[in-house]
Amino acid sequence: MHEAVGTIRNLTWAYRNKLLFNKLHTEFPSGAFISIIGPNGSGKTTLLRHLLRILPSPRGSIVLPQGDLHDYHQKDLARHISYVPQQSRLEYDFTVYDCVAMGRYSHGGRLAVLSPEDHTLIMQSLLAMELSHVADRLATELSGGEYQRMLIARALAQQSHVILLDEPVSHLDVHNQREILTLLRHLVDQKVATVICVLHDLNAVSAFSDLVIMMRAGEIVAEGPAHEVLTKERIEEVYQVAVDIIQREGHLPPIILPHWR
Repeated sequence: MHEAVGTIRNLTWAYRNKLLFNKLHTEFPSGAFISIIGPNGSGKTTLLRHLLRILPSPRGSIVLPQGDLHDYHQKDLARHISYVPQQSRLEYDFTVYDCVAMGRYSHGGRLAVLSPEDHTLIMQSLLAMELSHVADRLATELSGGEYQRMLIARALAQQSHVILLDEPVSHLDVHNQREILTLLRHLVDQKVATVICVLHDLNAVSAFSDLVIMMRAGEIVAEGPAHEVLTKERIEEVYQVAVDIIQREGHLPPIILPHWR
């Protein structure tokens, strides 16, 4: 891990007179797969929205490599951070290629003609997400897993340094969850981008993360490597559910088993 792609300092923010964040502080190192976890309502998505400058300015600061977040021009911000939302389905007849090409808007404009370099980057993004064979298919015809990979390909075409993802696999089957998280892990390992991802599956968090940030009620209660954050005592306290943690041989991540009854 190297310098930070973003630092949150004393972030304080309230909504409808309810304090949600109070002097929140954390740092996102570059070249890492970072998972943000915690129960529903703990502030995970709200934190992403602050990083994207979607929500009104809070007290405190969010600092990116070129200065304060709120001093960035919108196109410059888009070149630093791209976003894959929780659920986003197009109802228009765009091809997969057209949808991925939208990631190039921050480098030109919606009415700009795509350059040969743009087309090369679009094809590389499709290839990285294993979508080259469906480039001419309508986005509305894709399966859930293919559609999510298309959104990630669009973020890749944007050539941002950081990809934010809000529960990117929560609506997918286990096979597609593993495939997409593996592709994201490869992007980090190949130094293509830093990944900051809101996840619910603690086993996936354990298997793929370099850094885990655990939140509860608007506070960061723990952060560090998965094996340090995902302890039996902390999971039971934060999630209010009993768990067993099964250690495996070698360097395989442990298995976290909640008690359903």
